[in-house]
Amino acid sequence: MNLYNHSMQLSVANTYQIEPIADQQKIQVVDRTLEVIAKASELYDQKFLSIPIAFDLRGKCAGMYRRSGREKLIRFNPWLFAKYYQHSLEQTVPHEVAHYITDCLWSGSKVKPHGKEWKSVMQLLGAEPAVTGNYDLTGIPLKQYQQFDYSCGCKTHQLSIIRHRRLVKGQAEYRCRSCQGLLQAVAK
Repeated sequence: MNLYNHSMQLSVANTYQIEPIADQQKIQVVDRTLEVIAKASELYDQKFLSIPIAFDLRGKCAGMYRRSGREKLIRFNPWLFAKYYQHSLEQTVPHEVAHYITDCLWSGSKVKPHGKEWKSVMQLLGAEPAVTGNYDLTGIPLKQYQQFDYSCGCKTHQLSIIRHRRLVKGQAEYRCRSCQGLLQAVAK
């Protein structure tokens, strides 16, 4: 008996494939990123170093700032940039640079990712402090996630493979936010 219902989120609706941005556009995105960092340096009267930029992000996320120890990186989704190029230059680039600047200015502090500090940097950079984009993902290659059905007292939940494995190993327990019931694997 299989205790876990394996369901996949697939991008079935995608009938055509968007091509990622070309090398020339990547250069423009890097240049725009460096411009925004230079603008922040001028506005804060502080030198912010340029950081590596990668075009390896996939799925529904347009950009991501990541710090691991001393290493800092901005990642962009070349497919979403191709579909929403101008918007990405105007919003996504400043959004991710604002995360970088916030990290530099308030390093070591407990700062929420899209908190007041980040919002203040976004406004100073002249960008709308929008937290997430709402993109039509038609033609964008999406990540495929394996999910597992769990239930509580009021509904069925879809858990990621990471949470599923934690439950199977007894390393965690998860509760429903609505009824506070303990999540149990759905018997199949």
